[in-house]
Amino acid sequence: MDNEIKAVAFDIDGTLSPGISWTKLTFILGSSVENHAQIHKDFKEGKLEYEESKKALLGLWRSQGPITKEKLIDIFNNWEIKPDAKELFDYLHSKNYRTCLITGSFDLFAEIIAKRLGAEAWYANTTLYWDENNNLHDYDYVREANNKKLEQLKEFCRANYLQISECVAVGDDSNDTDLFKATERGILVESPTSYKLESVAWKCIKHLSEIKQIL
Repeated sequence: MDNEIKAVAFDIDGTLSPGISWTKLTFILGSSVENHAQIHKDFKEGKLEYEESKKALLGLWRSQGPITKEKLIDIFNNWEIKPDAKELFDYLHSKNYRTCLITGSFDLFAEIIAKRLGAEAWYANTTLYWDENNNLHDYDYVREANNKKLEQLKEFCRANYLQISECVAVGDDSNDTDLFKATERGILVESPTSYKLESVAWKCIKHLSEIKQIL
């Protein structure tokens, strides 16, 4: 680990923003989080196929009316971000670190959070699809999030002429495991799921601002 650190890749849910965006969006849309959890459980247990689970969740989300792109843009522009997140990104850029976001969440969500924080690039594992009236009508997501996140970090490295060994990964859940292992510089942010990453973490922190003492 003698390589100079040149870039920092961040997860979003639980890392830069409290909570899980999928269920939080369900709540904001006025739909049942309990029903959402049941759909997810049924899919994980094989009671629902992939397409069936998507149809069920979309139906749940749309139970209060159509979901327009404009509506989601407004929601994501007002999404709660941890209070020390923007200051940290400003600090990292002042030190000439490259930054990116890599999330299992929605592409529109990642794009807006990246813009709000000033991240140079973003990658998302979930693609939202819109109809001719800009209403949400479908989505696709990558089920092997761990592998996909690592592929996305490699893509970021290629685009910026970096080695993975020159990157730090910041995350809080098991789908960041491959990033932590590949970089050997995983910074674990304390959250309800962070215990899953303790064995592969380089550093452990409670607050994002602590990263300024590391980098």
